Amino acid sequence: MITVRNFSHDPFYNQAFEEYIYQTFLDDDIFLLWQNSPSVIVGCYQNICREVHVESLWRRGIPVVRRMTGGGTVYHDLGNVNYTYIIRTNGALNYDDVLTPVISALNTLGIPARKNRTCDIAVGDLKISGSAQRLVKGRLLHHGTLLFSSDLSVLNQITTHRKNDCFQSRGTQSAICTVTNIQEHLATPMDIQEFQVRLLDQMVPLDCPHLTLTLEQNAEVCRLRDEKYRSWEWTWGKTPAFVYEKSGNFNGVPIRAAYQAKRGIVSDAVIDCAAVDGALAAQLLNGTRLDPENFAAICRQLAGSAADELMDWLM
Repeated sequence: MITVRNFSHDPFYNQAFEEYIYQTFLDDDIFLLWQNSPSVIVGCYQNICREVHVESLWRRGIPVVRRMTGGGTVYHDLGNVNYTYIIRTNGALNYDDVLTPVISALNTLGIPARKNRTCDIAVGDLKISGSAQRLVKGRLLHHGTLLFSSDLSVLNQITTHRKNDCFQSRGTQSAICTVTNIQEHLATPMDIQEFQVRLLDQMVPLDCPHLTLTLEQNAEVCRLRDEKYRSWEWTWGKTPAFVYEKSGNFNGVPIRAAYQAKRGIVSDAVIDCAAVDGALAAQLLNGTRLDPENFAAICRQLAGSAADELMDWLM
């Protein structure tokens, strides 16, 4: 078992770091701890528009990052600790083999954690951790969150389940769970830095090597970050094909908005509303990329001061 130091809080870099370690360090079992600045991390097969309040994220400057594993959407901030296990395995995906030592370590730290559902860890009925996996050629990557002192109010404001009925899509939907912070359930108070140190002590042997990437290795991580994880093609272009339709009231008048998207490109867009130029809307939307900046610019042309409200309708 080895661990590789990563002090970055850049969510794009950290996804690239994890993938680089997974693809490069092939001869060792690996355990990582890392943190992201405020960001939303979506599963590889998810529809971002369906999972989160895109307009609210864009306005707050919170980035969306698509990871390489499946599963649901999670909110990260510096009150959350992420862990990664990379191990060799001869079998299928098995959550118990990886969750058991994590739960045992949490119990040793005085946290009454238990497994809940297939891949979650909970205190009582409240979720403190979700996880996902990837298996390639007998090499298993398992990663998970540990909500320690995360801002749960932001989580509630930026995620949305109210739009599910507006979508027809095969993309993976996130499960709705009530969450809590580990800090609220500690027998002995500690801060997040102490929590990470003590957790790492529990998870890796005393003689475990602590490695640091070379300058050349770090350059490869940065290349992967820029070419893949920061790219529109990965973040939005991989959105599963979907049909969207929503009706209601916009700016005091009835509205019906509908469009399709495939490989991240909008088609068949229609906005029926007395407050919006429908012909101009179709001209601007059809052929455009799914992208909050694109949609924000289009909404400013169509709705002026009500642009944010229209963007919320469309994304």
